[in-house]
Amino acid sequence: MQLKIEKRFLRVPVKYDGEPFRFTLNGEGVEPYWFFAVYEEREPDAVYWADLRHFLGKTVEMEAPDGFLPFFSDEMEPLTEAEAAFRPALHYTAERGWLNDPNGLFCLDSVYHLYHQHNPFGRTWGNMHWAHAVSRDLFHWEYREEALFQDEFGMMFSGCAVIDRENVSGLGAGEKPPILFFYTNAGEKRSSQWLAYSTDGGETLQKYGEILPEAVRGNRDPKVVYDAARSRWLMALYFSERTYALYVSRDLLHWELLQTFDLPGNDECPDIYALTADDGRVFWVYSGAHDTYFVGDFDGSGRYCPIQDVKQLAYGSASYAAQTYFCEPGKPVIRIAWNRSEIPGAPFNGSMCTPTVMSLKKRGDTYDLCMTPVDSIESLVEREDEIFDCEITSHTVELSRKAVRVDLEAERAPFSLSLFGCVIRADGENVTASDVTLPIAAGEPVSLTVISDTTGFEIYVNGSAFTALPLAPDFTDSRFVFSADNPVRVHSLRVAELALSASETK
Repeated sequence: MQLKIEKRFLRVPVKYDGEPFRFTLNGEGVEPYWFFAVYEEREPDAVYWADLRHFLGKTVEMEAPDGFLPFFSDEMEPLTEAEAAFRPALHYTAERGWLNDPNGLFCLDSVYHLYHQHNPFGRTWGNMHWAHAVSRDLFHWEYREEALFQDEFGMMFSGCAVIDRENVSGLGAGEKPPILFFYTNAGEKRSSQWLAYSTDGGETLQKYGEILPEAVRGNRDPKVVYDAARSRWLMALYFSERTYALYVSRDLLHWELLQTFDLPGNDECPDIYALTADDGRVFWVYSGAHDTYFVGDFDGSGRYCPIQDVKQLAYGSASYAAQTYFCEPGKPVIRIAWNRSEIPGAPFNGSMCTPTVMSLKKRGDTYDLCMTPVDSIESLVEREDEIFDCEITSHTVELSRKAVRVDLEAERAPFSLSLFGCVIRADGENVTASDVTLPIAAGEPVSLTVISDTTGFEIYVNGSAFTALPLAPDFTDSRFVFSADNPVRVHSLRVAELALSASETK
């Protein structure tokens, strides 16, 4: 059918399950656009909206399922109160649709930008776009318009962002430094690395084009950082199976392969960043989607060399594809991971884990990658219960909020915690919850942080072992309970109930 697009948004009513139909739009002088959706007009499960801002004022040819009734609007209709009620109490979700890997993380003028993999037309994977949101505290988020749209070459797979303050790319214009976005354009026949850029602080993105042709089938997920000591840019890239790569560049546009190596236990979504360890030494962490990681440095020829065997941060976790923010030198290294826990019945699905600050701690002859929730989570505390320096066998706190943070430091001894029915046990050597076992750092007291939400539980053990459990909390059992057969020396125990302002968007 032929249509003139006079309003920005096209209504797309869908069923959550079924055979998807292909929609295509073609207009003169505009990049073609396509998407799949399980179209259902009579009894839809939800209504999604196609953003057609690039077609405004143009006449287009649209291919759609038989019987499709086009309806346009200047704005997307808001979710109903019943639909919005599915949102987690604390953690980020997409405004609508499926969410997965965090992408394009950068902080500029004290504003954190979060882009992520996004299906705007359903609650399952597909139609990969980049969505966009901004925040000043990493918890109260404001949705922005869709940032990257799939095109005739493929879907917009994962990538990153950097601030090109010296304008080495030559893409800057005006007072704001250009923001460069590296991503994988994933087509049916080839997968290559592309660049988009922004000259307005990340609000709008302009596609530049391919900068790195396909090296091996399925190579993807570029992560770019600046290596100040060697005055060069680095790109980490996933190749295939367990093989990852590093590329180097001086201008962010032209890239040369530096090396390839295997990262055991991992595939896709590399991250690379420098950290100053607690002994003052600087190392580079190279990790993958499943959170095994190397700690290493660069040798005289500029090649990356691990200084120890591969280690593990996440255990049996629903967290995946974690990425760190591109921030100013000297600022904390902040990381966000996708939480793969389902959100049943909602017109959105998937969430982000709690943002964390990353650090390196020397234990014995090796270094452990550690993580702790960002400090801004403290601004969300509404009520707390604390005890210090005591021996206890039991302690109970009645709860009224769904988002709760528990922090415990105790001597190594058997005890258990229960939070909304989730039982967490410590035996002096390990912490177990459900079918996941996390090791307690040797020679240290037990340091345990637990964060609950409607999507499940996050558990941090001594900073260096983590899991996100996709267990549905039992909110009929609204208690925290500490219990032990024999008295346990507790240095500190804090139970804090957390909440976002009701007026803020999550």
